[in-house]
Amino acid sequence: MPTIKTLRHRYALTGIHQDVDLLLAESIQKNTAFLDTHPEYRLRASEYLRFHWFLRRYRRGYSVAVVVGHKEFFGLDFLVNQHTLIPRPETELMVEEALRTMNNNESRIMNRGVILIDVGTGSGCIPIAIMKTLKYQNIKTIAIDISRSALRVAKKNAEFHHVKIGFLSGSLLEPILKNPSLCPSPIRGGVRGGVVITANLPYLTREQVASEPSVRREPLTALVSEEGGLTHYRELFTQVQQIKPVIPTTILCEIDPSQSERMRTMVKSSFPAALVEIKKDLAGRDRLAVITVSP
Repeated sequence: MPTIKTLRHRYALTGIHQDVDLLLAESIQKNTAFLDTHPEYRLRASEYLRFHWFLRRYRRGYSVAVVVGHKEFFGLDFLVNQHTLIPRPETELMVEEALRTMNNNESRIMNRGVILIDVGTGSGCIPIAIMKTLKYQNIKTIAIDISRSALRVAKKNAEFHHVKIGFLSGSLLEPILKNPSLCPSPIRGGVRGGVVITANLPYLTREQVASEPSVRREPLTALVSEEGGLTHYRELFTQVQQIKPVIPTTILCEIDPSQSERMRTMVKSSFPAALVEIKKDLAGRDRLAVITVSP
C-alpha cells in the first residue's frame, strides 16, 4: 500500500490537493497535521480503499463534507449528507446574533418566556449551536424542515449533542400555525414572552447555483428561491404576520449581499413599524437581516 507521502505527491500539482488532504486524513481517521508529521505512514488496505471511495464520490461533484459525512460548525461537529445543506462559516453570524438577542432577554429566558424556532433547519446546526452555547437551556426550541430526510439527520445531531428540540415536518411555519397549542403566546404572570426565528432559507437564483460548482450536488430545495431569491422569505413574513399581533418577534434571515435593499423594502411592506438591521459577515459583505417586530 502507498504511503502518505506518495499519495500527497501524486496530487500535489492539482487544484484539489487541499481537499485530497482532507479526504486522506479522514480515510486514516487522523487530522491533517498527522499528514505533515508522519509522511512515511503506510495506509492499510481498508484505509486505501476508503480513500479511493471518498475520492470517487468527490470527483462526482460531492463536497468534502458530504463525502466524509460530517462538517464542523460553530466549533461543533455535525452529521451531514446529500439531503442537507452543508453548514457554512458565514452562517455562524446568525448563531452569534441569536445568542446576543436571547442573552439580552435573560429575564424572559429564566421565566421560560422565549421560544426559538428554526425554519428550514437542515442538519439542525443552527438551533443546536445556539442551545449548546446559551447560558439558559430551559427554553422551548422548535426546528422545522420540509424534508423528512433532512429531519432524520437533524434528530441524530440533536441526540449526539444532547440538545432537546421539537422537530416538525412542513413548509416554513405551517406546522406551528396549524397547531394552536404550538403557537407562541404571552406568558402568564405579566411576563411577556418573545420569539426568535432563525431562517437560513433558500435565497439563491437558479443562475447562481448553475455558476457555482460547489453547491450543485446539494439539494436544490435548500438553495433556490424565485423572485430573485426572496420568495421563501416573503412567504415566511406572511406567516409571521399571523403571530405578530400576539408576541414580540425577532427574525434573523441569511441573505445574499445583493439582496439587502430588496429585503429592507419587503420587510417594511410586511411590517411597516419593524426595525431592520443588516449585519455584515467576516468578509465585509451584507449577510444577515435582523428584523425586530413588536405587537
